[in-house]
Order: sequence, then C-alpha cells, then structure tokens
Amino acid sequence: MNNKDQEIQNNFPIDVVITWVDGNDPVLNAKRAAYIKPEEAQEKDIAAPNRYANKGEIYWCIRSVNKFMPWVRRIFLVTDGQDPKVESQIPIEIVDHKVIFRGYEEYLPTFCTSSIEAMLWRIPDLSEHYIYLNDDFMVCRPVTPEMFFPQPGHILLHARKSSLFWTKAWYSLKYFFGSCKVNHIQRMMNAASIAGSKSTFIRLAHTPYPQLRSVLEQFYTQNPDRLIQNIQNRFRSLQHFRTDEICFILLYKEGKLQLQPVRPVLMRYYSKKGKMQLEWTLRRVTKPNSKVCFACFYALDQVSEDIYARISQFAEEILKD
Repeated sequence: MNNKDQEIQNNFPIDVVITWVDGNDPVLNAKRAAYIKPEEAQEKDIAAPNRYANKGEIYWCIRSVNKFMPWVRRIFLVTDGQDPKVESQIPIEIVDHKVIFRGYEEYLPTFCTSSIEAMLWRIPDLSEHYIYLNDDFMVCRPVTPEMFFPQPGHILLHARKSSLFWTKAWYSLKYFFGSCKVNHIQRMMNAASIAGSKSTFIRLAHTPYPQLRSVLEQFYTQNPDRLIQNIQNRFRSLQHFRTDEICFILLYKEGKLQLQPVRPVLMRYYSKKGKMQLEWTLRRVTKPNSKVCFACFYALDQVSEDIYARISQFAEEILKD
C-alpha cells in the first residue's frame, strides 16, 4: 500500500461489504429445505438452486478488491455460519447473520438477499461510507474512492432513472404472459415508492453499490415497520424492496446522488451466451483504452466446462501479480 492509500484509510475510511453463500453446503441445504415450500423450490427468482450456487467467484472478488482497491479499510464478508477461508491483505472479517440480526433472531434463518441487505448497515464498526458487492463480481482495473464517493456524504452511481409508470405497465404485461412477479426490478420500484418517489426510480445494474450507513440507519429507525416488512419473509416475496434503492432515492432528493452511464464501466456475462459471445464480451475489458472497471459472471454453475475454463483463465490473467 502506498502513502496515498494509507492516507485515504485514515482520513476517509471506506469499507467493502460482500454477501456470500456456499450452495454446496449440505448443512445449509438441509436448513433451507426445512422452510421452503414445494412451489418455491424451483422458482428462479425465489429459491431455485442456482440462487445459492457457488463456483469460487468469491475468491476472484476478494482478490480483485485487494489488487484494484487497496485503499479499502476493511472487507466484511456476511455469511450464514460459513467461511470461504480466503486470503486477503486488506483486513477481512466474517460477519454471521446472527450478528446483524441481533434483536431480530426470530426472522432467522433467512435465504433472501433483500432481508440480508436490509441489515447490512448494522454490521459492528462499519464505516459511514461503504461499498456493497455481490460475490459474483470482480474489479477489472484500478479504481479510486472518488468513483464511488465524489465527496463525503455524496454518492456516484452507475445507473439510470426510469419511469415508474411505464416500467410497471411493461412488467404487468410480462406477468400476464407468465413472467415471475418476484424480480429485482419490482423490488427497485417498491423501494422508490416507499422512499417517496412518485414518477421515477433508479434502475440499478449489477455494479458496486456505494452506501451511506447513516442514511439507512435513520430510515429504518424512523420506519421500523419497513424493516420488519423486508426481513419477515425467508424467501423472496412481492413485499420485499431494495434497501440500496432507498439510500439512492433519498440522496437523489437531496441532490447528493450523481448518476453516470453503466455500459462504459460494466461487463456482464450471462450463462446462456455461447463461446463467440463470451470472447466478444471479454474483449470489452482487454481491448486498448477500455474503461470497463467491473465484471459480473452470472450463473457460472450453468455454463459448460470449457466456457468456465475460459472465464477462469480470463480472471487469472486480470488478477495476476
């Protein structure tokens, strides 16, 4: 770590929070089976097995934070009695669900990201400014704190505004033709409405989510019924809403949220894409003058062995010393 990174840690501490689950763990699978309803077991947006699958992405994620975000003060890894035993030069702390649900133990165990995300601000010793990452995510090149927090108390987010009215109309049509109602867009819209937005919501992509702990603490302290709403269901439901969206909407109303386009900085690979599409996608990161900083590999448990090997090669090349 250089002197500048050390100065950032001392004067403007920023933590990273990662939620992680090992879906291959028989103990966790047995726990989940004890609560799940048969009709939920294969619903992809509720509790299908791929929601908990693990292909080692967490190791790429943490290694990438170490390499490209050395100014991070601490990494908090939130799990349910699990430990990936990953090495990290940045101090790393395993935070069990029991810690963040202290006082709300009756709602454990939970198998829903919306429930867990609603409690992340309760991590002991979490810094005011923190960045929430999913475990299937990696950083591809050096990024600075200003890319997330242009100044204290302000957030820079790669996302865009969308119309609540037209998005609801579009998804109502999709539901009519059989699409699942419990999806991430619906949870964003739920949150925007709860936070007081009447016409628009922040349409989030799969990027890092900068957060302000105090904003969420104040919201849930003043709205304890909303906290219960978000944690009382162990699996995804229509009642859930995105906690990070709450933070963004509240800051947007105060003029403290800056939005920038997603595509220049994000590369995302879906498991249904073939080899040619994969190579084109990876090329967005490796081509000269690329500005792609973040990569997400969705549902790697569903890809072929040769595609997984190619993605692994790509990740190792990016993360090598």
